[in-house]
Amino acid sequence: MNISLLYILFCSFISTTIFSKEIVVSDTLKVKQAGEAFLKGYYLDVAHKKDSAYFYYKTANEIYRSLNDSLMIGQTLTYLAILESDLGDYTSSDITAIEALKFLPKDKTEYLTSVYNCLAISSRKQEDFKEALYWYDKAIAISTNKSNTIKYLQNKANAYRDLNAYENAINLLDSLNTLEIKSRKTKARILDNLAYTKWLNGEASIINDLEAALKMRQTEQDTWGLIASYAHLSEVYKKENPTKALGYAKQMYGLAIKSNSPQDQLEALNKIIALDNSKKLKDFYARYLRINDSLNKAENKAKNKYAKLKFDSEKNREDNLQLKITNAKKELALQKEKTINIAGSVASGFTLLLFLGFMYYRKQQYKQEKRAEVYQTETSIAKKIHDEVANNVVNIMNRVQYIEEPKENLLDDLEKVYLLTRNISHQNKAIETGENYTIALKSLLNNFNSSTTTIILKNISNVGLENLSETKQIEIYRVLQELLVNMQKHSKAKLVALSFEKEKGNISIMYSDNGVGVALNSLELKNGLVNMETRIKSINGIITFTSTLNKGFKAIISFK
Repeated sequence: MNISLLYILFCSFISTTIFSKEIVVSDTLKVKQAGEAFLKGYYLDVAHKKDSAYFYYKTANEIYRSLNDSLMIGQTLTYLAILESDLGDYTSSDITAIEALKFLPKDKTEYLTSVYNCLAISSRKQEDFKEALYWYDKAIAISTNKSNTIKYLQNKANAYRDLNAYENAINLLDSLNTLEIKSRKTKARILDNLAYTKWLNGEASIINDLEAALKMRQTEQDTWGLIASYAHLSEVYKKENPTKALGYAKQMYGLAIKSNSPQDQLEALNKIIALDNSKKLKDFYARYLRINDSLNKAENKAKNKYAKLKFDSEKNREDNLQLKITNAKKELALQKEKTINIAGSVASGFTLLLFLGFMYYRKQQYKQEKRAEVYQTETSIAKKIHDEVANNVVNIMNRVQYIEEPKENLLDDLEKVYLLTRNISHQNKAIETGENYTIALKSLLNNFNSSTTTIILKNISNVGLENLSETKQIEIYRVLQELLVNMQKHSKAKLVALSFEKEKGNISIMYSDNGVGVALNSLELKNGLVNMETRIKSINGIITFTSTLNKGFKAIISFK
């Protein structure tokens, strides 16, 4: 562990938390606890004890949330996202990374670029190479550190290579190869990747560049770089000189053993087994099986420990939430005599809200043609408030005033009213549009994943939803939200698929689930479907529905 780096990190915590305007003197102990937890996590992370590091980062994050320190919440979420990606939990990593972006200010480029790079790595690991290119470009666009920028550009070139877009990769690496770079390790990596990519693209005269990169790495004693060089040289010589290729594979294997890198040992043994015809072949194969088995056991052990830590963390959060609910109920019991006044105030507030909403509509109705749709939305909200909330409140008032009823029943009903108002708020919250629209939409759709329902998204990042007009983005968001809410309430679907396609200027969205479905004659009468049709028609699109009882539900949306 680099002590000076640790000291700098600690000073960063002091400057960003203890003197933050949001944090008062009484929270100093919490600030200290959060800082200590983060530093423990960082130390364990550097020591490659990732499961333990996750626990301490998570602890620090929860303390910073209690302090409302948004900057430090964003920073801890950044480290958590990177750890989740390292541990192979790419879905959780993507969700955590997107959440980190909401807390990090635009001037914290060192953390923003780390988040973008993390999203790119997770995309590449999941073989979504176009998505990886998108996030590498985001990191490159705001990076202010030259060495990091070069690293992101090299990673982008490798993503191009993964896509077999060799010319793009070569052009990018060629431009890097002309730069004045002080680090010989970086220079060697660029030269090696450039030569290897040219070879994949069919160029034969690259051996001198590969060997030049090898000599630079030998001079710098760059162990990891040498492993890469030996791997590439073994691959290049495989057909024309198998003996030489075998020699490089064995050198790679020796270095991988010294570096205690099981993955590189497996790759080297794979090459040796393919090239070696000697009596030692069985011995090499036995080593491969032994290392592979050991590696699988170690990875499973790490993943299981991480999963348990994550479960415990979520369980603690649920326990804390339950404790808050219990305390709230006790407080309500002590305030029983004030219930009538509170309920009356709530009812008056709802009435006032309805009146103000109606007056606002009357004043704005001539400004644009779409005011008719806005009115429908407001009326829908008002109806929910009246039918689901206000009536319940009046009912509770009458029971309190005229009926002797156990207070537990009243408290349970009040909690139901609270949950109804919260759901209405969530369903009508503001929608993020613009360049982050695709991220916001993915977050919405993924939120419908549950223990009983799995949401599958296909090609959502490839159709350019972020380039749509704000009006279209809002309408598509609301229609997909309505589809999934209906699914959650009525269909009992275990699997939902959403596929996005773009062809000749048209975007198509195909929705299908394996729920209980509905008979066609009753399907035509549902108000929710009428609202969806109205929204899609407003953007000059078409939506069609098909459903059969007990055979699922389908919808196809198409627009320019």
